[in-house]
Amino acid sequence: MKSLRAANSLLRSSSVLRTVAQKSPATASLSVVSQPTLTSSSSPATIRPFSSSTPHLKKKDRRREEPEHDDVTPQDYGGKGSKKGGKKSPTPHSGAPEEAALLEDVFDFSDLTATLNEIDKKFGDDLRKLRSGAASRFNADLIGAIPVELESPTSSPPLHLKNFKGRPPAPAREAYPLRDLATVAPLGGRRWSILAFEESSVKPIISAVQRSPHFNQQPQRNEENPLELIMTVELERADDTAKRAKDLCQNWRNKIRDEVHKMETVFKKLKANGQLLSDDFHKLKERLKKVQDERMKVLTAKEKEAVAAILAKAA
Repeated sequence: MKSLRAANSLLRSSSVLRTVAQKSPATASLSVVSQPTLTSSSSPATIRPFSSSTPHLKKKDRRREEPEHDDVTPQDYGGKGSKKGGKKSPTPHSGAPEEAALLEDVFDFSDLTATLNEIDKKFGDDLRKLRSGAASRFNADLIGAIPVELESPTSSPPLHLKNFKGRPPAPAREAYPLRDLATVAPLGGRRWSILAFEESSVKPIISAVQRSPHFNQQPQRNEENPLELIMTVELERADDTAKRAKDLCQNWRNKIRDEVHKMETVFKKLKANGQLLSDDFHKLKERLKKVQDERMKVLTAKEKEAVAAILAKAA
């Protein structure tokens, strides 16, 4: 009987605790701590005790609490840029393409030699034309460049001047090179043919040739063809031709100096960057000077020969 009474008392105490827990969870949890734990399978569910958790911080406070990862490198995550900078660190400049090529063999002058050979060929051909008289100053290019003024096809007086009783305003005019209005061809000796495309261009072409400081003459109409004009040019003096030959050779020299200077500038950059030893730089500089002196020596000989041939032909 005593055992039954003890069991009933325990049941009554647990029902009381359940009722108190429904009304006040906090009081029930404190009571559970002081009461012995029920091991019977028919005992009610265990009451959850109080637990401590981190306080809910504001957004700006959470940013302070977050750990920084500035020391993280792109290689740790396989990314292309670091989190700190957001951009990939630039790679060091490896130098211009010509510098990289020279680093392989700085004593290879094949590119410079090829460039100088092209310069010699171009200016050499022009000098031979001057010497033979084929490049006379009065040539088809010079005649074809004479500006010819034509009345603009769209020109018309303004509306407020249409009923003007005084002197009418001059019509608008546009200038065109003679080669756009006619063909220019040599007839042999000092005679040249100017064949106009249209009849309306003949008189403006005659006026343009008369105004030209190089010719200052009136072309004559061809009796058989009214569109053709015949003009006679003066021969260029030998002194003027010789002067043109000297100017051409001077431009030739300047081109050679420019190419050599470009190569020397590249060598100076390599030396300043520590990619070229001082002894090698001086050797390369002496070799460049030797190449330039040899070219200049040949050029001077050609200039003297051409000028002498031009003056001898006039005598």
